[in-house]
Amino acid sequence: MNERTKETLQIHDQKDRSSHLHQNPFESNTLGKLFEALAKAQLEMEVAKTDNVNPFFKSKYCDLAGIVRASRPYLAKSGLCVIQRVVCDDLGKTYLCTRLGHISGEWMESKMPVLPPKQDIQTIGSYITYLRRYTYAAMVGVVASGEDDDGEKVMDSHRSPVKESNNITASQLNTISQELVGMEEILDSILDGYKISKLSDLPHKAFDKVLVRIKDLKQAHEKNM
Repeated sequence: MNERTKETLQIHDQKDRSSHLHQNPFESNTLGKLFEALAKAQLEMEVAKTDNVNPFFKSKYCDLAGIVRASRPYLAKSGLCVIQRVVCDDLGKTYLCTRLGHISGEWMESKMPVLPPKQDIQTIGSYITYLRRYTYAAMVGVVASGEDDDGEKVMDSHRSPVKESNNITASQLNTISQELVGMEEILDSILDGYKISKLSDLPHKAFDKVLVRIKDLKQAHEKNM
């Protein structure tokens, strides 16, 4: 091997290393084809229908299936797909990874921590479904008719001239978690209504209202059994 060949190989090796060091862990090195395909798909995407009722706030919302129905045909038509999977890192932390991929090999990915208030399978499942719905919609750009109305009403009810960011205490979180036993299916309704990703982010002022509502739903559930 002559000196010129060695120098050429060294230059290519340095370029490869530089490319690897600067690669964004949440997207491929190029995105042009993916963006072009997504733009075409978004032109045809429908507005997802809010035809499900949040039992906690008695408001309408669009579930994951509705969001998928409004977007998947147009994504597939443009050579796009969405993959969602739950993974654990080396430290044992759990994440929901949502990847938007294109047939060219280009991709984008989001990563959300899975932090349910309880570790039973029903609560975890409900929590992951909630995360899947919001990360999928955010990734592909699909919207639901009136999807923010209920959240805006909740925010209005807690706005004040003084900025407040106090959340419920550990004791209050435990109280609500205990009341949710047997009613875990309404967890995502609470998270959805208050636009929070985990129960510990519930505003302190909302504690009494949420607790009363859970108890009312439990009583209604027991009467219907």
